[in-house]
Amino acid sequence: MERLIAAAIRQIINGRLIILIVPLLLLPIITAGPVTIRKPRSDFTVGTCTWVIDRPCPDDDIKFYLFTRSNPEDRQYVHIADTMEKSNLSSSYFNPSLPTKVIIHGYNADMFLAPLINMKGEYLSRGSYNLFYVDWSLLGPGPCYPSAVHNTKHVGTCIAQLVERMLDSGTDDIHLIGFSLGAQVTNYVSVKLRPFQLRRISGLDPAMPLFITAPADDKLDPSDANFVDVIHTNALVQGKIERCGHVDFYMNGGIIQPGCWGGGQNPMACSHHRAPDYFAESIRSLSGFWGWQCNSYIYYLLGFCPQNAFQVMAGEDCNPGTEGMFMITTNSDSPFAIGRWTDTNNVYKKDAVLNKFGLRRDPFISDIDQWGKLEGNFNNVEQFPTPYSQDPNNANDDDWPYFNHIGTNKLTKEYIRKIVEQDKSRYEDTTEHSKPHPNLRISSPEINNDIDQRTELTDLRRRLQLKEASVMEHYSVPVLNTR
Repeated sequence: MERLIAAAIRQIINGRLIILIVPLLLLPIITAGPVTIRKPRSDFTVGTCTWVIDRPCPDDDIKFYLFTRSNPEDRQYVHIADTMEKSNLSSSYFNPSLPTKVIIHGYNADMFLAPLINMKGEYLSRGSYNLFYVDWSLLGPGPCYPSAVHNTKHVGTCIAQLVERMLDSGTDDIHLIGFSLGAQVTNYVSVKLRPFQLRRISGLDPAMPLFITAPADDKLDPSDANFVDVIHTNALVQGKIERCGHVDFYMNGGIIQPGCWGGGQNPMACSHHRAPDYFAESIRSLSGFWGWQCNSYIYYLLGFCPQNAFQVMAGEDCNPGTEGMFMITTNSDSPFAIGRWTDTNNVYKKDAVLNKFGLRRDPFISDIDQWGKLEGNFNNVEQFPTPYSQDPNNANDDDWPYFNHIGTNKLTKEYIRKIVEQDKSRYEDTTEHSKPHPNLRISSPEINNDIDQRTELTDLRRRLQLKEASVMEHYSVPVLNTR
């Protein structure tokens, strides 16, 4: 070393400082380990907007932060490079035996966007996870949307490097969750990782502007993972209307969300941000977001997608084998999930609408159901007792409570007795048309044993049919509630 220094001094005297001083300064670094020399950045900048051109990864403008149950509040910076040795993943809280979520924000935002950071609390309350938050806010600030779209490819490339290091650690249980422009970033992660394919990508209202006519390799689509599930909340404005995944869920029609009007807020921004709100709630929701199937959005607009019993769950617990397009309704405020749709829910909603407008019966049903056969009280207007047993198990009639906990047999006998008593004068009439049946004995109507049950029931049926006919005539015309 002393000889080298002495030689350097001599070279300085001889005017050759430049040739020998550089190796001398690099000597301690060379002996310490390998050195990575990064290429200079090549960017195109206009005002505050930067177009990234030929930047390498890792990039200081794209940072990765890790949350786990070991550090639920204090984020841990994770440096990712082109090899595991140059990265600090193995010395972080990262546990390859746990499922991993990679959460990616969108345009003009950062990792601390409220609904995205809420996912941290929901996931860590649900179980143990590796939660990586990607912060690329320096490459996607407002009002630089065109440059942010351009930069998504570079961001995806650097996130792919993160995934590669996780694969090196021995795990492929990796789930990418992207919101808005972040959902389009996941496409570039997938493209860079080929031929490896991610297990799952969740797109939360994928951004629409500048992606409408993009080819498959430049936008989120089903080829980007083994399973791609998408939630649409602000389609045709900030989000896409077209299907982007194996399964697409259109929340409340997918364009405007309930509760986003009024209060001085921007209804479009509110609807757009409901996508991560819904997904965050789904992580631990007991009710769940359940959707019913629809063939296409055109079918939905034409009214050809009524609620039905075939339903699937959206959000974190969406079944990876689900395919198709589904419609979901939510509450206007948190908690948003309303659970599975049932016929009871539908009847309640219909009755609420009819009562609101003062209608006793749906006027649109009148033309096809003039007799009211679709009404719940059809053929049972006055709830009169039936002369037949209602017990499906053939139990003792008096032991099976059907009307006010009174056996049907007892009710039927009492009803027959009253009819016979009321019509006693008719049977006493001596006119030819009013003579009673020759086998009917009514001399003691109080004694049921003296009544020919079969004959009396035949007469009762006839009378009930006449009464029913008069009731149906009354109900043949729809009635408006005038109160």
